Amino acid sequence: MAVAKVRKPPMGGIGKRVAYYPGCSLEGAARAYDVSVRIVAKELGLELDYIEDYNCCGAMETKNVTFWGTMLLNARNMSLARRQGHNAIVAPCNGCSFSLQRAEYFLETDKNVLERINSLLREGGVDPLTEIPHTYHVLEWFYHEAGPEKVKEKTKKPLRGLKVANYYGCLYTRPHFYSRTYSHGGGNEEGARPRMRETADDDEHPYYMDALLEAAGATSVDFEPMHTQCCGGPHSLSDEQVSEKFVMMILQNAKRNGADIIATECPLCHASLEMYRHRLMMKGVPDVDLPAAYFTQLLGLAFGYSANDVKLKDNLSDPLLVLKRLGLA
Repeated sequence: MAVAKVRKPPMGGIGKRVAYYPGCSLEGAARAYDVSVRIVAKELGLELDYIEDYNCCGAMETKNVTFWGTMLLNARNMSLARRQGHNAIVAPCNGCSFSLQRAEYFLETDKNVLERINSLLREGGVDPLTEIPHTYHVLEWFYHEAGPEKVKEKTKKPLRGLKVANYYGCLYTRPHFYSRTYSHGGGNEEGARPRMRETADDDEHPYYMDALLEAAGATSVDFEPMHTQCCGGPHSLSDEQVSEKFVMMILQNAKRNGADIIATECPLCHASLEMYRHRLMMKGVPDVDLPAAYFTQLLGLAFGYSANDVKLKDNLSDPLLVLKRLGLA
């Protein structure tokens, strides 16, 4: 059996219409993220085609338990996307994009994995994969298919005066052999960018969220290297002390560098920051009182939508207080 064809996207382009994989969180606790993602996509002239009958990607549940189970879960989602005519999948969650990109890596590079997974797909009544769709984070999609200029054009209520700490989390750009990000530490050599993709962000110094929110009028606060520090989200139930410590470091660093708010682009990171912020505040820990908002909620406000439209009241850390104080909501 031939190995599936690798379809490299055109330089700088992903496509205006893509398969949308919201994942489990965006149809539950992170509903505000889903709503605001759809608002921003519509305003930027982009189209999300919801993957019908998708399943969990297994990023939290199966990754460390069963390799083949995780491969199969993601391959099924890929097959459904291909059935709907798509070669590109967009996911708003770091864990989901990581899980899909990890499966993509093995399906593209290991003939045995592809053959076994296709056999299992057939057994389950799902079309085998003859082409492997590529997965992109929604932030990457917004940046390359619309970009700062389009955001600036659509902005009706600039976020002037809002100082934002843009928190990317650890899985947005890493590991780069899955995400195909630019390996900053490795230089520009071809070997430093395995499976390189021109749409990908810098793995050590990501800037796409900074650029989009700055185009909407906000000011980005530099708090490196905490912008890509793990929030401890995957371990929040198994090792609370470690997760709490990670969140404390992130929030204190952002707060002490002048941030009014921390912007997120992952539902698990967002939940971890909000949950441990509350615990830390209850313990009287200083400089952790920093509310969180999805970057898409902030863009929605800049595009003229109301706080209710982007569901800011769903955020446990109540960013409305800060935004109202600055006259932005």
